[in-house]
Amino acid sequence: MHAKTTTLILFYSFFLCLLIVLLAGCSAKFFTYKGAWVAEDNRITVQDGKPYKGSWQTRDVTIDYTHQKKMQNLQISGEVKLRRFLTMGFGTLDNLTLNLYMLDPDGIVLDSKLIRIFAYRLDFHTLGKMTFNKQFELPADTAAIAFGYSGRVSDGGGGIHGDKRGGQIDWSFWKVPGRKPSE
Repeated sequence: MHAKTTTLILFYSFFLCLLIVLLAGCSAKFFTYKGAWVAEDNRITVQDGKPYKGSWQTRDVTIDYTHQKKMQNLQISGEVKLRRFLTMGFGTLDNLTLNLYMLDPDGIVLDSKLIRIFAYRLDFHTLGKMTFNKQFELPADTAAIAFGYSGRVSDGGGGIHGDKRGGQIDWSFWKVPGRKPSE
């Protein structure tokens, strides 16, 4: 009886470990935008040749950028500016993560890369310029790129005596690829 119980426990332990390994290996697929779609007005065409300057704007941010494609490499640099929608009611940038999405001709995400993480609870007045300068290898069939971001701003807070919120208000904002609308 004791040997049977030990065998059963070992079997369940092995099965549980195998399940954990499988879930960990597959989890990356659930945290990527590969296969997602980017609307045409958010795509930035890339072609071999001279540097290209542009500006991309949403309700939250403006990104002034320069990019140059050479073969399968992309050099990209620029500056991120928070727009008035975020800076009028808040005083602190808690964080901002800027990503780059590489797209096929239909706007489907082939790959994504982290460009930069900006700030950690910095006051807007001391934030300074949020610049980036990166080089990435592009997947084959890359026809365009797109920016994406996620972040949070806040105001107030600094609670005392265990009040973790302390009257703080915050706002999360993002722009990421999504699903292509049905036609």
